[in-house]
Amino acid sequence: MKLKNIFMRIRYAIIPFLIFAIILFLSFFGMEMLYNAGIINASQYHISIFDEYIPLVPHFIYVYYLTFPLGIFLFFYLAYTNKKAFYNLYVTLVICFIISGLIYFFAETILTKPDFEPSTFTEKLVVMTWGATAPVNNFPSQHCFMAIAIIIGCLTANGKGNERKMNKIFIYAAIIISILICMSTVFTKQHYFLDILASFDIMLIVYPIVRVCHTGDKLKDWQEKRAEKRKLKKIENKLKKGEDKAK
Repeated sequence: MKLKNIFMRIRYAIIPFLIFAIILFLSFFGMEMLYNAGIINASQYHISIFDEYIPLVPHFIYVYYLTFPLGIFLFFYLAYTNKKAFYNLYVTLVICFIISGLIYFFAETILTKPDFEPSTFTEKLVVMTWGATAPVNNFPSQHCFMAIAIIIGCLTANGKGNERKMNKIFIYAAIIISILICMSTVFTKQHYFLDILASFDIMLIVYPIVRVCHTGDKLKDWQEKRAEKRKLKKIENKLKKGEDKAK
């Protein structure tokens, strides 16, 4: 019964999640397919002085893989605790991923992987990750978008308008892991340092605009009105069935 109640509270977030998943797929894998088909070209950009001193640390690959599982969990946890914060973050992510997709299309970049011979399981996992996708879609980093979104979600979940409290231990753990995720993108040589900066810049411009426009309040009110209309319609249908049986 408790699981059913949780599902009923977060089911409004299922369609937004599917929409976001489609945008993510198109903005990343769609651009990769266009690159592989030769429809768009990619250019190599110069690494910064920071990248020259950032070593390859294979064990960061495990943190790197936590990005989307943690992001998905936070997505629905935030939907459960604070609808206003959820909608603000959701709209921000959609806009940021669309922006990244447009950047990939018009100014695709390619990242050169280091010459590296793996010997351990972890090192082989790193090399396997490198080969899983084409070395494009780097600037900005969508992994960093997700990590920053997790941090924002954790910091706003228990703020104004919250309906339920998000667990504080989860908040602290998620923020620390998200910082490590951003670090993992460069320590696994999946991104350059500038990719992280671009993600922070875009996210920290888009999110305040979304909040100033009261997007979360508007979408929350719209969703609650729709839910109320559905309830009233169900009641009307039950009353109508009861009248028909009485006849």
